[in-house]
Amino acid sequence: MNSLINYSVEQFQNYFDEIFDDKIAKKDIKDFLLNLNHANLPQSAFIGAVNSLKKRMLPISAPKGAIDVCGTGGDKLNTLNISTAVSFVVAACGICVAKHGNKAISSKSGSADIFQELGIKITDDKKQIEDSLKKNNLCFLFAPLFHSSLKKVGEARKELGVATIFNFLGPLLNPANTKYQIIGTSNKESMTKLANVIAQNQRNLKEDSRVYIIHGFDGMDEITLTDNSYLIRCENGKIFDEEIINPEEFGFKKVKIEDLQGKDPKYNAKKLVDLLNGEKSPYRDIVILNSSYALLACKKASNIIEAIKLSEEAIDSAKSIAILSSLQ
Repeated sequence: MNSLINYSVEQFQNYFDEIFDDKIAKKDIKDFLLNLNHANLPQSAFIGAVNSLKKRMLPISAPKGAIDVCGTGGDKLNTLNISTAVSFVVAACGICVAKHGNKAISSKSGSADIFQELGIKITDDKKQIEDSLKKNNLCFLFAPLFHSSLKKVGEARKELGVATIFNFLGPLLNPANTKYQIIGTSNKESMTKLANVIAQNQRNLKEDSRVYIIHGFDGMDEITLTDNSYLIRCENGKIFDEEIINPEEFGFKKVKIEDLQGKDPKYNAKKLVDLLNGEKSPYRDIVILNSSYALLACKKASNIIEAIKLSEEAIDSAKSIAILSSLQ
């Protein structure tokens, strides 16, 4: 395992297949994951893991043009639930959002915790999910229900207590196979690896595909409002040069991280409802900023100023809160 950096995609895929087929002991899984970390998470490992897991996932049919807004988590900043709120705003703009997510792992409140707190049923019933996408432009895909094979590594990951390759795979494994996506990552180095995996997948597609990978200067797996952010665009198999997003260029004030931090799911859910009801706050601003880039990614808007106006209107017209009410 010391030569993992030289493993091919096929070798990694075979090893992940053996893990998910219960042929590898827990101690060996832990050693493998640590060795992957020491090898700086080779790109071939990402592709091998994704290939192995996609064969085993429960797929969902989403309308053409659907988007996912999903981060890797792990930034340990304990912010309010940003991408979850974004999903309601983008859905209110007429875009189908297949929101992939999980319970909190390193934060106090994950997307699944918020959906539960809001009284929205979490299910793996394909018909209910697909109907919700058609009716409400929004569904929540709780990762463990669609990737049951990940249970095989749950104990090993918990005992290790450190971030592993599995912390970065979630956004690559949306069960609806959305062609448009905003992926936030808490690890700057992972941006290029994620971009290369995505671009390779895009080259195999015959339809339009656009994914934005983002990382805040403060480590946030969102477009942050405390500082600038990095952006890498992947469009139809082409990776564009890294860009810098400065929110002040679009009229947003930079804030302190404390202005964006949340607490438990109950607190965060209330803040999300207040936001969708029109409350002005730094939380609203960061949600509008991230929603705007999602609208750019899926071509709902042609420029960032238009996208910001659409996002603001989605909240102020009460369309976003109406989607929440319908889901409840």
